[in-house]
Amino acid sequence: MKDMAKSNSSFNDAGIRPALRDKILFNQENNAVVIEELGICRGQVRVDMALVNGTFHGYEIKSDRDSLNRLCGQIELYGKVLDYATLVVGEKHVVDAFDMVPDWWSILRMFPDTETPSFYTLRPGIKNQNRDARSLVELLWLEDAIELLETRNATKGVKSKPRRFVWDRVCEQFSVDEIAAVVRAKLKLRAGKLVGSRQS
Repeated sequence: MKDMAKSNSSFNDAGIRPALRDKILFNQENNAVVIEELGICRGQVRVDMALVNGTFHGYEIKSDRDSLNRLCGQIELYGKVLDYATLVVGEKHVVDAFDMVPDWWSILRMFPDTETPSFYTLRPGIKNQNRDARSLVELLWLEDAIELLETRNATKGVKSKPRRFVWDRVCEQFSVDEIAAVVRAKLKLRAGKLVGSRQS
């Protein structure tokens, strides 16, 4: 009973995140960053863990202690900004995970261990083809959006206006892929420091 209790204790948030971070960063390039609790869509939801590198990959953790009540809303908003998404689940939610998340999401199964959980891919994901330019540009700070517009001399008429006008102009001037690349670069800078493929 004692060993079982210790094993199950890994299935809380504090036990899952360090192990998941190590898995996410394994074999990543030296300038990859993981950002925890990243607010997207003007703060409507927070991505549990976001890997920012050549792509933007979000991880949503649903341990056996969590419910799936908010998952549908998270799926919708994650799909506006993420290139890839992964649902990380324990045994309790495996069946529901396959029913609820769209095909572009991957599903990662957590297994208990005596110290940290291990992970196994139940379903690989594919790249999201339906990102929303406006939702992505809202991840930029106002000065970043203006700086981006200045690269195309496109700030006239919006520079002194509220940020929604600046965001709209960016969407007019730049493609989704161009906006996404700038967002990734700015998120890396905000992360404060660059981390290696594995943390020491």
